[in-house]
Amino acid sequence: MAKYLFLPVNRSVPSVLALTISAVLLNGCSLAPSPLTQQERQSQIGSDQAKLFQQQEPVTAPLSLYQAMSRALKYNLDHRVKMMERAVAEGQATLARFDLLPDVVASAGYRSRDNYNASNSRSISTGRESLETSTSQDRSRFMGDLSLRWNILDFGVSYFRAQQEGNKALVTAESRRKVSHNLMKDVRSAYWRALSAQRMTARIQPVLEEAQHALALAEQAEAEKLRSPLDALRYRKSLLEIVRRLEGLLEQQQMAKSELAGLINLPPNQDFKLADDSVNPWPQVVKPQLDIDKMGDLALQLRPELRQEMYQTRIGSAEVKKAMLRLLPGVEVQLGGNYDSNSYLLNQSWGEIGTQISKNLFELLSAPQAIATAETQESLAHSRRLAAHMAILTQVHLAQQQLALADKQYQRSSELDDVNQKIHHHVLNSELTEAMSSVERIRVSVDSVLSELQRRQAYADSQDALGKLYVSLGFDPLPATMADDSVDTLANAIEAIDQEWNQGHYPVQATDDPQPENTSETATGAGKS
Repeated sequence: MAKYLFLPVNRSVPSVLALTISAVLLNGCSLAPSPLTQQERQSQIGSDQAKLFQQQEPVTAPLSLYQAMSRALKYNLDHRVKMMERAVAEGQATLARFDLLPDVVASAGYRSRDNYNASNSRSISTGRESLETSTSQDRSRFMGDLSLRWNILDFGVSYFRAQQEGNKALVTAESRRKVSHNLMKDVRSAYWRALSAQRMTARIQPVLEEAQHALALAEQAEAEKLRSPLDALRYRKSLLEIVRRLEGLLEQQQMAKSELAGLINLPPNQDFKLADDSVNPWPQVVKPQLDIDKMGDLALQLRPELRQEMYQTRIGSAEVKKAMLRLLPGVEVQLGGNYDSNSYLLNQSWGEIGTQISKNLFELLSAPQAIATAETQESLAHSRRLAAHMAILTQVHLAQQQLALADKQYQRSSELDDVNQKIHHHVLNSELTEAMSSVERIRVSVDSVLSELQRRQAYADSQDALGKLYVSLGFDPLPATMADDSVDTLANAIEAIDQEWNQGHYPVQATDDPQPENTSETATGAGKS
């Protein structure tokens, strides 16, 4: 087939070009997407798995709550995605500003033909040839030009588009804030549930082993017919219910640790410990000392959702202005310089200036509908902003009530646990111990474990309710600046902010957001907006 690639010498240049273009078009039309092969999929999966946990500081000591929050902000992949989306949006906003500049077009080229561009002339009145065949153009020549074009209508449209892209970048910044707020809430809740699991596992395991041992003895006694069949079955049933309950509690507690590992981007099979001060009690859940009206005012100032809708209102207003601006004709100003090496020209270089007014008349037909659609979008943005306003006030009220309810439940769980622990202590250290059956002793121990577990879960629920209240108020967990982006430095900054909130030092109002910059923030460079 190689012989078909050689062209005859006498084939004309237009024929060669036509054949080349046809071959390119045929090859382009024959292209079709091919599905991924098994090897390609496996290679991509292996590459992604290798990148999941790269460049992370290793866990070398038990994690505190604030270290877990720090790791979540640095390494959580959902948070990273939002930060990259913000960087992309800021880049788009910067690119949109370049559309405000006029077009400066430079071109250069070389043209050559296999014969002269020659012609003759014929008189229109007499029909006779007035000149012999002549040319005014070299067979080969160089050409170049540099022109500046500026369309005033395009400038106006680009101005409003740049404003829209800037507001979209600010929307993505608020979206990142929202993700970080929810991430801190989820880490706060999962951490205390995982710490409860870590502490309660040591309590549940001995009781579970004792119940399993009693169950084995019961099965042996049943096999040896040391009891009546009905008594033996009832005895085994009681023990099986206790074992099932304890195993369920143990598995439920272990799931909280897996959830926390996912939030801080640790491998699922990696074992880690949480910092647990067994001497001192867990810190008290401090409720914000603010009245509900003040909370509502703060939330309306700080919540990222409402700010997003305000930016969407700006975007809708700019869309209406763009639709109205397109009714005007386009006025284009052109200024340029040209060069042509044609030796027949008197002036091989020259400058040009010109203006042009143009308008697509069919746009006048669609303009009313375009303006009406843009105004509808603007009205939708207003409605969504009002809906967000109402939703935020409702969420603040609900979060405040949930925190009060969780605090009350924790107090009751603590009182019940104190009573159960005293009962457990008296029963197991009195003369009743010898008279009690193994099932009764185990049941007393299980009640003691359950009451303590309920107390820990009630405390975790209080922390979760506190985190929800912080999210409903829009409190940012990070300072504006930090010395470096290490886990410990970030953890100390988060702890300092949390301590300020516990002491009643809250943000009084939102600061004005800076304009987005064309820089991608680091994994921990996202401070308060």
